[in-house]
Amino acid sequence: MASIFSKIIAGEIPGFKVYEDKKVVAILDINPVNAGHVLVIPREEYVTLMDMPDKLAEHTITVVKHLASELKRITGSSGINVFLNNGASAGQEVPHVHFHIIPRFDGDDAVPAWKRKQASPEDLQELSKLLVKSLKPKKKPKKPTKKKPTKVKVSKKFKN
Repeated sequence: MASIFSKIIAGEIPGFKVYEDKKVVAILDINPVNAGHVLVIPREEYVTLMDMPDKLAEHTITVVKHLASELKRITGSSGINVFLNNGASAGQEVPHVHFHIIPRFDGDDAVPAWKRKQASPEDLQELSKLLVKSLKPKKKPKKPTKKKPTKVKVSKKFKN
């Protein structure tokens, strides 16, 4: 079943589009946290960021960055929040990945402060080791180059 966002993208439900290209659409949130609250949504349905192809995620965040900059300029906000809720426990209400861009103003209290907890150095050390081990970058094979190295004439004062 198509998500409400897919229906807006398809024009089945009205929405206030502020940006669109072949991969993503940005609309004004109908229940904004602050004026200018925008949602950036991939045209293809993926539930979370982790489900998206890397190239689409890269394109989407590039659009988010551009729109955030423009929203800050247009609204005169003093800050911007960019949120992404992945899963119901993280506050995701629509099972179609979408980024929130929320202009922020001094003293607006629009988004409550996070409840932070104290972490022990031992717990941080353990989690750090697990993440480092799991996230080691996969080495991409180098593409063979057919270009000949460019020769540069070096001044005598730089030679040993």
